[in-house]
Amino acid sequence: MKLFGHPLHLVFVHFPAALFPMDFICSLLFRYSGLPSFADASFYALCGGVTAGWIAVIFGTFDLLGVMEKHRDAVKKALLHGGINTAVILVYSLLAYAQYKQVPWADGMGILVLKGLALAGMVIGNFMGGNLILKHRVAVENG
Repeated sequence: MKLFGHPLHLVFVHFPAALFPMDFICSLLFRYSGLPSFADASFYALCGGVTAGWIAVIFGTFDLLGVMEKHRDAVKKALLHGGINTAVILVYSLLAYAQYKQVPWADGMGILVLKGLALAGMVIGNFMGGNLILKHRVAVENG
């Protein structure tokens, strides 16, 4: 399925890549300023990133079928890429739930560290996804 000429998951993958860093920055600003508007912005960015991330995971799963059919040499990389990104989305989903339920530990320094680690995981997973597109021509027309 395509949207604006691109495979649908390639459209949705950009939202978590932008919203999760925004969540992290707003969480830092809230932690050090105490302004509740930063906590709200962090939560909304987190929820938007999680929603778009799960949509990207669903469509990426369908793309995996194409990788298995057309790009057999890239299957291991595609599985690793998908596994990393799914784990990152799962971590962020749990963080969103904790923040929604206002669990007392959801605003601590440990959460900022966990968000930073999840963000690093997302960068690694997205780098691998870019490699699949550029090197193996996965999800590229005539590729």
